[in-house]
Amino acid sequence: MSRLGYNLNYAWRVLATGWCFLSFSLGGLLMTLTVFPWIRLTSRDPELRLARTQRAIHRSFRFFIGQMCALGIMRVSLENAEALAEAEGCLVLANHPTLIDVVLMISLMPRADCVVKEALWRNPWLGGVVRAAGYLPNGAPERLVQDCAQAVRGCRPLIIFPEGTRTTPGQALKFQRGPAHIALAAGRPLLPVLIDCQPSTLTKDRRWYEIPPRRFHLRLKVLEPLALETLVDASEPVSLASRHLTSALEQFFSHALSDFNHESEAYVHA
Repeated sequence: MSRLGYNLNYAWRVLATGWCFLSFSLGGLLMTLTVFPWIRLTSRDPELRLARTQRAIHRSFRFFIGQMCALGIMRVSLENAEALAEAEGCLVLANHPTLIDVVLMISLMPRADCVVKEALWRNPWLGGVVRAAGYLPNGAPERLVQDCAQAVRGCRPLIIFPEGTRTTPGQALKFQRGPAHIALAAGRPLLPVLIDCQPSTLTKDRRWYEIPPRRFHLRLKVLEPLALETLVDASEPVSLASRHLTSALEQFFSHALSDFNHESEAYVHA
């Protein structure tokens, strides 16, 4: 590609990225003002109302991901993604390399609960979305553990990023203990999800317009479910069991991601 062609492609991707994030925010506000009130008016049963709301969000996120791919901003590769669509009553744990990880995952899951930053509940663009969907704010730790455990005991999966924030490129994973406390309280299987982004973009230390030199490739792989008893002795005191489970999950994800990242590099250089 010539220098002029590269510059035009780069400028296009910056503009397209800006449009996608603007449409995402405007779409959240539009759904809050139109779609969700209609669902409330036409669905008296709370469970049916929640199901229809989460399905509407799933479809809008699916459109967003499709739009980013169609505009040449990124491409997506999926492995065993049907396990996410079929997941029920489990903790879905994933690493968190980019800003749009949860958007990609929910675009694959017609029904899912999610732990989100408490600040999002007050966001003028997306606050109505997270409230209508019944997502759980990461507020008081004790209350969060109880709410999450109760949610997982139901029929829906619960998405959690054990790091608590986006991964810092080049640094080792550091999981918080909250997910381990939730897993122990719920006593349900864990569904590990690996996410890789090449070239790295939309990380915590970058603005949305600081895009890579070429379109990025987002890969997602769903592994086999993990039973708690294979990772930790649940009969231990909770504080000790949560510490051991957090360490076990860190090691599991670190090894799995190492292999997954090598696969990504081999794919890029093939």
